[in-house]
Amino acid sequence: MATVAFKLERIEDAPEQARTMTLLDLVRAIADTGASEDEVVATVTRLVNTGRVQLVGAFRGADVRIA
Repeated sequence: MATVAFKLERIEDAPEQARTMTLLDLVRAIADTGASEDEVVATVTRLVNTGRVQLVGAFRGADVRIA
């Protein structure tokens, strides 16, 4: 969890320009930190819905909803 928090903090502290990537690349990058599935979902949701990461490809312009 600490690694995910650190990476999330680095992204949030980045300049206001959003990073663009595919959903798969975003999920892989977060999952590579050793995060649990719940942490991956929460982090992806937060980054996409706050606009810190903008998705390209099939999910371009999408927001993430957790049921």
